[in-house]
Amino acid sequence: MNGPTAQGDYNRSSQGMRTRRDFCRIWASLLCGRRFLSAQGKAPLSWVNQPDARDGSERRYRADAQIVLLSIPVLHRKGVGDGASSWRESTADDGATLRLLEFSGRSAPEHAAGLNRFGFIQELSRTVDRTFESIYFGVMTASPEETAAEARKALHSNSKEAAFSVIEGRIVPAEIETVGAHFIAPAKTSPADRAALIADARRALAGAPKRREEVGTIASMPRPFLHALADLLLNPNSSTAQYAYNGRLYELRVARARDPKATAAYREQRLIPLGATIARISGTLRRQERGDKPIDFRLWIEEGTARPVPLRIEYQPKSYLRLTFEALA
Repeated sequence: MNGPTAQGDYNRSSQGMRTRRDFCRIWASLLCGRRFLSAQGKAPLSWVNQPDARDGSERRYRADAQIVLLSIPVLHRKGVGDGASSWRESTADDGATLRLLEFSGRSAPEHAAGLNRFGFIQELSRTVDRTFESIYFGVMTASPEETAAEARKALHSNSKEAAFSVIEGRIVPAEIETVGAHFIAPAKTSPADRAALIADARRALAGAPKRREEVGTIASMPRPFLHALADLLLNPNSSTAQYAYNGRLYELRVARARDPKATAAYREQRLIPLGATIARISGTLRRQERGDKPIDFRLWIEEGTARPVPLRIEYQPKSYLRLTFEALA
């Protein structure tokens, strides 16, 4: 009788010790990022830490839409909206490299059968002494439609308000911090309304709880999505990367091939120099801990540039909808 009781006490004691060790290990890891930055004499990265506006590249796009049924395109409409990409990067006085990446896209209701859709994501990073820190912020119209029939019901809406989602994240050594919220705001997609929309999003985030996740060591910490993609675009010998979004880890894979036809077309449009060549980037995104179906996308970039902002972007956000963002001259 004493044997099982003693064994049970030992197991409970051992389990308690493991629990305490795990607890200490997790919190030590979570505090590692902030302490490391403090040791480097760095204040946490914020949106006031902007790269020099003169050291950047930007493209504006025309958005085209294609309706797909059973993998067959059945309708193609040009100019249903627009978009923009930007890449700014510079070195601060303290030697830190600052990089700001952003993508935005919207539908133009007057050209998209009354459909109001808007979204953008911006990411800011600071790299110094091989230490990487980043923050990101994104807002988008909530789009619950999963089928073409549901999408048709969303057309020609007379509602003056729309549901939006906002997310904000911070990635420092060994830690990811994320906060998200939903809110209602005027259903406008004009760039002129962006500041008011961001203010509404900030108010929604103010009362939302933050989540923190352990992400391993400083050496293995992930990037946010646009940064992970940018690093792959800059390095022709790399094809895989890990990125973090909404506290979850994803895998990004790309394959690169020269595209002579696109090269000739963009030379004719004078979007690239005469001696430049275009590479087609075929990519997939997949959440790591689940067997979700991968999301495919394609980009066309000018090879060898310091900031390869895409000339063309193709992806399929819904099973029935394929979007293309084509660079404007």
